[in-house]
Amino acid sequence: MSVGVFVHWRGLADDTDDGWDQLRCLYAYWAHNGELLYIGKAWGKTVRERWRREAKAHFWSDLERDRRLFEHGVTVGTIGLMRNERLTEQLLSDVESLLINRTQPWGNIQCQISRIVRPGLIVNCRGDWSERRCVFRDAA
Repeated sequence: MSVGVFVHWRGLADDTDDGWDQLRCLYAYWAHNGELLYIGKAWGKTVRERWRREAKAHFWSDLERDRRLFEHGVTVGTIGLMRNERLTEQLLSDVESLLINRTQPWGNIQCQISRIVRPGLIVNCRGDWSERRCVFRDAA
């Protein structure tokens, strides 16, 4: 059984953007040259709570020390599903892990080499998605 997921990515304009308060979504950090640095999910905590330094202290320290990056862009990925589909935490995790596995962001460690497969999962990224590839299919 296939599951079609649309992820509409939108850049956060500033600190007052309501996207910072979003839950049950994906988020991504981008270098200003367009490089995808990190993909995460916000389920029980908002995008802002996940972004705070204390939530990922090692990531931010490594980014500054190893990459010399002190500024970045943030996008929020709102999930859209086909009719009769329901967003669950597991489905959101599967979408996140598929995107990490196929795009290999610098800051993601998990799911880079292997992940649990959800046969039939198709993810279509739209909007402010800077990667060349936009459609991702899980192994059947």
